[in-house]
Order: sequence, then C-alpha cells, then structure tokens
Amino acid sequence: MTDDAERITLAFELAALERLADPAGVIRDTMGWTSHLGIISDEPTHLVRKRARDYGFNPDFLPGPRSRHESLPKVKGQPEHDADRYILVAAHDDIEDAAERHGWEYRPVAEAAETAGWVLATETDDDEEHTGWP
Repeated sequence: MTDDAERITLAFELAALERLADPAGVIRDTMGWTSHLGIISDEPTHLVRKRARDYGFNPDFLPGPRSRHESLPKVKGQPEHDADRYILVAAHDDIEDAAERHGWEYRPVAEAAETAGWVLATETDDDEEHTGWP
C-alpha cells in the first residue's frame, strides 16, 4: 500500500465470515487492501479468536467483552485503527443502523462477495457446525 492510498478499517461480522466458502482466502485478499482488519461478534472473545486462528490470521481487533453494536464505536474511536473509511461486512441487517450512526459503511456479505468476487458457501458447506471448541 502506498503512502497516498486510502486507509481502510474493515470489520467482518463473524457470521459474515462463516457465510463465505473460503473465509481464509477472503482474509488474505482483504489484508492486501486494508489498513486494519478485525472481527466483531456477540460471541465470547475466545471463540472469535479461535475462528480467526482457523482462518489463519491475527485480527487487528476483536470484540472483547462487548457486543457487535458496542464494538463499532469502540474500534473507530481507537487511534491505532484510524482510517479514511470504515467498512462493516455483516450477515445480519439488524446492525445496519448502528453501523451508519457510528460512521461505518454497512455492506451485506452477499453484496460484498459479489463486488469483491468472493464465493458464498452453499447450503451443504454449512453442514460443518462451528461449535467454538478448540
């Protein structure tokens, strides 16, 4: 990334990553054009951290002991995640208003996948249950 490139902080809702056929590949792709990349979720942090490990990356931020809705202003308010744009890729539309209220661009995972050329998981791919156990 060049010095004059737009800085982007991208947050994936954990459920959005789990809707992708190749979450690890999507993470590798987004790491090439984002400045900060992390996960928000209502799941406990240790489970989110385990899923991130499964996808082969060390996120710049995790939800901590806060909900998805609380995570958005917290991440944006931290100087280490400063960016020109803040983008949320989500699987649930119940967070859209909160995202926009806190200055995040909301993108449904299906729309983001179509734009970026990512493949969504098929119903049969979802047969693998993510229990969160290591």
